[in-house]
Amino acid sequence: MVYHIVNVVVYVISIAMAMFGLSCFRFENYIKPTKIREFYLFYIVASVALGYLFASFILSFGTLSFQL
Repeated sequence: MVYHIVNVVVYVISIAMAMFGLSCFRFENYIKPTKIREFYLFYIVASVALGYLFASFILSFGTLSFQL
């Protein structure tokens, strides 16, 4: 039970960190004013994808370190 809670917390924190990291780029210079909704959809999908990859790496690394 604790393992699943830790997984969810790590995934949520990783997605938040990905959103924070992506916010430093100035994407508004490259977006057409009529494509704002599409950009936000891309921003959320990219944040979730990067957060998932980072969380998977952290959780796998943690699991491997406990096995040694």
